[in-house]
This record gives sequence, structure tokens and C-alpha cells, in this order.
Amino acid sequence: MTKKPKYVTVSIPTGIAREIDSLIEELGYWPSRGAFVREACLEKIREERRRLRALRDITEETDQSLQGSTPCRGTNPGISPRESGGVTNPQGNDSSPKIKGG
Repeated sequence: MTKKPKYVTVSIPTGIAREIDSLIEELGYWPSRGAFVREACLEKIREERRRLRALRDITEETDQSLQGSTPCRGTNPGISPRESGGVTNPQGNDSSPKIKGG
């Protein structure tokens, strides 16, 4: 039976590694570059999971509010064929005659 490795290697740009080393030296909080990167990754994972949950919640709320609803007359902002004389105007320019005094 083969053992799965516990770790993988990831390459980062040298400039980022130097910044990490600088923070480690200045703050003395992390014992190693690996510890810093691990903590940073865990923070990012938590943040993105939170974001995904929020998106799912919004999607579920939207889906629930749309269930059973039927389109209402007049909710389409487009020009109806009656208003445009049967010709649609994709540019949205209003070429209809204007009423004087109104």
C-alpha cells in the first residue's frame, strides 16, 4: 500500500519570498516561511469560503423570491410593438412624434 504524501511543494516569486522573510525577521511572529505561508493560505481559504456562502445565500433568497411568481404586465423596459408602430428600434432613440404643449 502506497502512502500519500503529507506535503506538496509550491513555488512563489522570489520577491514575495523576500517580503515574507522581511516580515518574519521584523515581527518575529512566525517560526518559518512555511508557517507564514500556511497561515496566509488558511486565511484566504476562510475568506473565499465565506464569500461562496454569501453568494449561495443570495442565490437561494433570489430563487425563493422568484418561485411561483409570474411576470407582471409592464415590467419589460423595452418598447412594445404597439408603441413603435410594429418596428423595434434597437438603438433606443425616440423618434416618435411629440405632443405640443405637453
